[in-house]
Amino acid sequence: MTVTEPVEAALAAARGADGLCVQGAGAGAHRSAFADDSRGAPGYPLLRLLRHVRQETGLPLVAAGGIMSQQDAAAALAAGAAAVQCGTAFLRCPESGAHPLHKAALADPRFTRTAITRAFSGRPARGLVNRFMLDHPDAPRAYPEINSATRPLRAAAVAAGDVDRTSLWAGEGFRAATARPAAEVVELLWPGPTSRNTSLPG
Repeated sequence: MTVTEPVEAALAAARGADGLCVQGAGAGAHRSAFADDSRGAPGYPLLRLLRHVRQETGLPLVAAGGIMSQQDAAAALAAGAAAVQCGTAFLRCPESGAHPLHKAALADPRFTRTAITRAFSGRPARGLVNRFMLDHPDAPRAYPEINSATRPLRAAAVAAGDVDRTSLWAGEGFRAATARPAAEVVELLWPGPTSRNTSLPG
């Protein structure tokens, strides 16, 4: 089960989970919180969350959220994770199913940060800050209604090459994403003795 808070980890363990994916606040796309509430809390940074979850349970932990380098992976393992899970690190790879518009946006210098938004789906999700996100900072908590309402808009934006009207999901470390093949990205991320580098150069 995926958890975003220590209390979720305790609940998951009590319900018989065999392992936990621990999703830090820097993760891209939708947050896997148990409850879609309106508190607006930023969430736990990954390493802090791992330490708290480790105190709650002895289950195997998979760290996720903002892991873009060997250093990130090594820090997560040192904090108690048995493995790491990466998403944004692979978005620009040739094997990625991300749309070319999305891949290009990850390397576009006009995009300098990510933020959590409900604008595209009605659920909290992290993506590159574009005009649609800025225009709808108070989007309601209404999934799947908002997701269904914006689907035609997003499809039309992609077809028109408009990066300001479509969701560009990405984690906080998106700028380190590389266009190298996935196998090379794995090698660059692996914090073992045979690793050749500590970052993901383009």
